[in-house]
Amino acid sequence: MGILSWLLGKKGNASSLTMLEDQKRVEQAVKQSKTDFIDIPSRHFFGQSIKSPNGQFTLAWRDANDSGTRGGSRSEGKGKYLLLRGKDVIAQGAVGRPNDGKVADNGNFILNDWCLGGGLQGVFLAFDRSGKALFKRRFEANLFNNGLSADGSVAACQTANSYEGDDGSKLTIFNLQTGVEVASWIPVSGWADFYVFPAQGVIQLGYARFGVFSYRWDGEFLEMEKWQEARLTKGDYATVMMAVEFALKNGSNKVDPELSRRLYGSLDRISGQIPSADIKRKALLRKLQGQCAELKGDLPAALAAYDAALDIDQKVGIKRRAEQIRKQLKAE
Repeated sequence: MGILSWLLGKKGNASSLTMLEDQKRVEQAVKQSKTDFIDIPSRHFFGQSIKSPNGQFTLAWRDANDSGTRGGSRSEGKGKYLLLRGKDVIAQGAVGRPNDGKVADNGNFILNDWCLGGGLQGVFLAFDRSGKALFKRRFEANLFNNGLSADGSVAACQTANSYEGDDGSKLTIFNLQTGVEVASWIPVSGWADFYVFPAQGVIQLGYARFGVFSYRWDGEFLEMEKWQEARLTKGDYATVMMAVEFALKNGSNKVDPELSRRLYGSLDRISGQIPSADIKRKALLRKLQGQCAELKGDLPAALAAYDAALDIDQKVGIKRRAEQIRKQLKAE
């Protein structure tokens, strides 16, 4: 039984994509994200580059001024981009600080402009292979990364945190065929490493450690159960503890030995990873282990874990529950 199936009391949303199809799309997305450096002496150009999945187009960009004397964060001196078909330059232009280039099989390409000057800002840019602008979207937040479908029809970008405005941490999806911004929302699963576009209306967020997880374009998370399972089985100690807390807080109070076993097993796996100086997390680990024991109906084990948590940190937030169990066991 899946974690979220138990929590929600129903079957989780099953993806219509097979594991083989998923793997092929992930390989394609990873291939489309591999950058290299390119030197074009005739253009006095040296910068990063990336090829389209079919190998026909190359997008190159340089986050530095024309003379190459000023790069990275700066207040002036625009960067440059070039689109090549084979060895021929078919489009070029200048923007403030071009980064994170992607190019599709049809020659459509995207860039994140990190912008000249200071402050939290970024501009997402999309062009067709002639260099015609398909989309330009300014954000009041720094741009984290982006993605482009292999056929060039859909793109997405993700912003970093922002303490100003409403643009922080959002994933924004663009339909490059219609020139429409489809939606903008904050993913439950956080910032992705890469993006996969498996079907119309669906985007997958990819994580090097956890795998890929499907959302509808409107932000509905289609694979919450799969995400929770991945966090429990593959996450580091901080991730696992958050996932266990979520499962315990959102479940019912009924005895469930199987769920308890699985949650406890995840906690046991990461127990040795917690730094000795991290007293609060060591106490929280014992608290969570006690809650898992309660879920199994084993009150003596729960009390032992709660007492161990309190020995580590009196402010762990379990003192009252420990006393309730102690009284209950004495009365039996």
